[in-house]
Amino acid sequence: MLGFLVKRPPKLSSGAREFVRVHPEEARVAVAVALETAAAQSKAEPMGSTGDVPARLRRFVVDPKGEDLIGATEAASRLGVSRTTVYDWAARNTLIAWRSTKRRLNIPAGQIVGPGRVVDGLAEVVDVVGEPEFAWTFLSQEWPFEDGVARPIERLQSGGLDEVLSAAAGFGSTFT
Repeated sequence: MLGFLVKRPPKLSSGAREFVRVHPEEARVAVAVALETAAAQSKAEPMGSTGDVPARLRRFVVDPKGEDLIGATEAASRLGVSRTTVYDWAARNTLIAWRSTKRRLNIPAGQIVGPGRVVDGLAEVVDVVGEPEFAWTFLSQEWPFEDGVARPIERLQSGGLDEVLSAAAGFGSTFT
């Protein structure tokens, strides 16, 4: 068992938060090195269904097939709006969507909160991250915040736009 693994990650110190804000690329590299080190130390662990990913690191793997992606027709039905409105919202990033084919629009269902309503702040997150698909990847993964680890989409739902945008700046810079 690795000595540094804990049930709940510690809160980031103000110095660590500042480092991530000022040096997002270096922070990403530090995390990658830490994960590679953990993987190397746990090579003796049995592998699971995720292939070559050690059991202790599987929760960090993003499986896009596991997401609840819906098309424009289903999104329109759930939102109680027309398909035209869905395409308009997608074009403005009010609704996060991306094309998987020329005719297929992928829309994560988790952003729909009710008839005619999606989570507030999605367009701002896409603006910071740069691409809708990357923005959804960021929003749907656990991320360290000042008071603990949470999925950014959950923080948006509870009104934490500023803290999500601050975290998104570090995530978005890794793709530029």
